[in-house]
Amino acid sequence: MLHFSLALLPIAAILIGMAGFDLPSKVMAPACWLIAFVSGVFFFSSPAAALFETSVSGIADGLRIVWIIFAAFTMLQVMLKAGAMDRIRNGLAGVTSDKRLMVLLLAIPFGTFLEGAAGAGSPAALAAPFLVGLGMNPVVAAAACLIGNSAPVSWGGAGVTTVVGAGKFVDFVQASAMTGRMACFEYVLLPILMIAFVFGRRALRGIWREILAMGLLMGVVNFTISNVLIQITELTSLLGGFVGTLLYSAYLTLRREDPLSIPERYRLEHSEKQDAQASGSLLFSLSPYFILCTLLVSVRLSVPLPHLIAFGGGYTVWVGCVILVSAVLASLIFRHASYLVEAMRDSFRKVIPALLAMGFLLAMVNCMKLSGQVSALAKTLSAAAGALYPVAAVLIGQIGGFITGTNLGSNLMFNPLHIEAAKNLGLNPVTLVAAQNTGGAIGNMICPNNVVAVCACVSILGREGEVIRKTLMPSILLWVFLGLLAMLYTYVLFPV
Repeated sequence: MLHFSLALLPIAAILIGMAGFDLPSKVMAPACWLIAFVSGVFFFSSPAAALFETSVSGIADGLRIVWIIFAAFTMLQVMLKAGAMDRIRNGLAGVTSDKRLMVLLLAIPFGTFLEGAAGAGSPAALAAPFLVGLGMNPVVAAAACLIGNSAPVSWGGAGVTTVVGAGKFVDFVQASAMTGRMACFEYVLLPILMIAFVFGRRALRGIWREILAMGLLMGVVNFTISNVLIQITELTSLLGGFVGTLLYSAYLTLRREDPLSIPERYRLEHSEKQDAQASGSLLFSLSPYFILCTLLVSVRLSVPLPHLIAFGGGYTVWVGCVILVSAVLASLIFRHASYLVEAMRDSFRKVIPALLAMGFLLAMVNCMKLSGQVSALAKTLSAAAGALYPVAAVLIGQIGGFITGTNLGSNLMFNPLHIEAAKNLGLNPVTLVAAQNTGGAIGNMICPNNVVAVCACVSILGREGEVIRKTLMPSILLWVFLGLLAMLYTYVLFPV
């Protein structure tokens, strides 16, 4: 029990410090790394030299993640300086003038598409700044994208989270299908949780039809691809997000919306004098994002995964490069190369604090993994669970996602534990792997690494506590919901 309490200490310190006392990540990250390092040396008997070495490796990984933040912020700044975001805001008024529905559209189906196209934090890096550019509160944009990305992370970029993270232990088609049977119901809840906890419960009024349409649409699409079109099940997020974005955009466009019926605080601001070439102006202004999405999908599906992982020493490097190339092309499309230089200069100044926070957070993660602190948490929880092990599997995955910031890492770390538990308890290993997979995904929305990254992308570093307070309760509620589903699937619907 002592080891469990000590292993829990860095996690508790982060949550209490950032969410409870609004301490910035640049303060909490080094402090929590020190706690994990000291615990590893004195209580988990790990060599100090090995912990120091893995800490340096974590800081290097932090630099690679900051690279994607730098590229995303550069892209946003080019779009803002060129006036493209103003034109997009005016053009999108034809889809909806309601901030709540725009957040649903961009954070859930479009965010799902971005996750499926590249993973590696792409929804936070692209969708959140896009929402800010449309005039959204940056805390709202950050929290919405984190919540919206909690389901598609179960598949990740081109399905690698399921293919590698689950397929190494059970048949990945079965794992993807079972994950889809859980995630399809999660998608129904996501829009409700997003609006209620990001905007407040009163914001649900007047848009229940649109909320239910979003949940049912994404749930059906997700289930269809993962359980019916099993030949391409690994592309569940990529294709599901693409189809969902098109269908929900069409639904919002075809319904009759009276802008005056929208409460003023939820109404998107746009110019009263629309350009006669509004549609052309919108497509022209969106062209850098079309190029970006095309490049992300093309590179991910044409270059072997091991090459992408090896490029620059980490998977996020190629994503950052593609975003930066798109920013360069955007400056050329808008015929103002000077925008790029100014944007890069502004972005460089913004990411320096993020590097300190991200580097030490990943150093803490590496120390906890190497010293056995993460294993101590998982084994203690699994031993105490008994017949409630399916619920514990979701929680263990959630803790893994919270600590590592990657569902793939969480799956690779804890799936061996679930396979062993399935043998000992006589349970279906596929349902436990799916529980782990969905749990790791919902852990991503409260992961300090991810929160710092999205806050850096929308220029609100130091306000991470506000974002975590908006995402913590949805993560807990989804754990309870998915835990109950895991129990139902394991003991009733899909027993051994």
